[in-house]
Amino acid sequence: MRKLLSALLILFIISPLAALTCADLQSALLQSNPDILKARQEVSKALLDVKDAKAGFTPTIDLTITGSYIANPIDPIRINLGDYIDTTSYGIRNDYITLYEGQESMYYQFSLSLTQPVYTWGKLDNAVKLYQQVYEARILQLQDASEKAVTELNTRVAALHYLLEIKEVLKQQVTIVSRLVEIAENAMNNGMMLETQALSVKVQARQLDVAVAQIDRQITLMMTELRNLTGLATLQASDIEFDEASLDSLTAQLRESDYTLLSSKILSDSRTTFRLLSALSEIATLTNRIAKGSVNWKPDVALVVNADYTGSRLPLVETDWYGKDDWSATITIALKTTVLDGGKAVRNVTRTETEMEGAEIDIASAKAKVGSAMDESWTNLAVLGAQIDYQEALGRQLDAQSEVNRNLLDTGYGSESDFLQGQLERNNCTVEILKDRIELAAAAWTLMYLQGEVSL
Repeated sequence: MRKLLSALLILFIISPLAALTCADLQSALLQSNPDILKARQEVSKALLDVKDAKAGFTPTIDLTITGSYIANPIDPIRINLGDYIDTTSYGIRNDYITLYEGQESMYYQFSLSLTQPVYTWGKLDNAVKLYQQVYEARILQLQDASEKAVTELNTRVAALHYLLEIKEVLKQQVTIVSRLVEIAENAMNNGMMLETQALSVKVQARQLDVAVAQIDRQITLMMTELRNLTGLATLQASDIEFDEASLDSLTAQLRESDYTLLSSKILSDSRTTFRLLSALSEIATLTNRIAKGSVNWKPDVALVVNADYTGSRLPLVETDWYGKDDWSATITIALKTTVLDGGKAVRNVTRTETEMEGAEIDIASAKAKVGSAMDESWTNLAVLGAQIDYQEALGRQLDAQSEVNRNLLDTGYGSESDFLQGQLERNNCTVEILKDRIELAAAAWTLMYLQGEVSL
């Protein structure tokens, strides 16, 4: 908690002075993201489970102490000697003899029991291995959750950057279309344009208004997700610095990669996803071994040692506690097994065998899904790159045509409407490039996540 508060304080102090880079946002994310914090708690709990499992090898010692006060104890029992013999003949003094001194008011009971497992058909050993595998699986889940969150963060920061640029281009479009509407209305009033043509220009203006509203909505949702990811409730779009050059370098590097080598790396068993699934498969195997050790007629063997003390004297404190009161000690070899349970133990073995088969199916299914995701991102990387190249070439062509239209307009031979329509087409080309860059960033970061190259 102190580290989190310190990080937030640092970010709060530096935010008015400098923009937050992806590295700054990543630091905040790793310390405050709910999914990552939850995964860390699961790791801590799994470690405690491992310690509990190892404790099964050590003896269990139970101590029970009771103290009772008897309000109406049994009175002493005495007899008169003269009632039974002639004391005068024997020269014995006639007197009372105490047969029972009576019950005392206090009564103590101490019981100390030690139970040490001796043989459990491998259940204790397998339990330790199982919880160790669960612990390792939780660590892998934490790593995977962190990598996913950082990938999402980088993708959303890139998307936000390009959405903001799209918004600026759309503002230019609104200005251009407003001028076109004005020209169309003047032409219609002068009889040089049909009303339907003027209405077409106005519809184009309304379409731009809708596009601007949609972009604003996407930016708002993007900022909400970024605040939730990083835990920075006051984060604003203006606070974030985006390094476009790094993204361009990353995409260029990925496009030059060898598909076979990339596929081999992504589908390697050493990847976090497949290591996690392997750990879950091992957990299913160990669960099956434990189930087999719990079937009928497989007794657990344990050594049980009991030491008991019962009496009216408090041990080690009151006098004559050892000689007056009773104590005992027993050593027992205990066997415990289930004789009949309606077949539950056998069915549990079958159930765990099904889980083992399901774990293997999950591994195969995951590899197929990862392979599909890799192919999709790899294809998008190539196709989007080609689309951007095409749009940039088209943009250069439109720039050249726009220059011609401007020259014609300046010499009085051109039309302002034609020039403005050319500007609209050029800006539409820019918008398409920016949209492709959003998808390109998603494809690049997905490939980085799949091959385990997300730095934490």
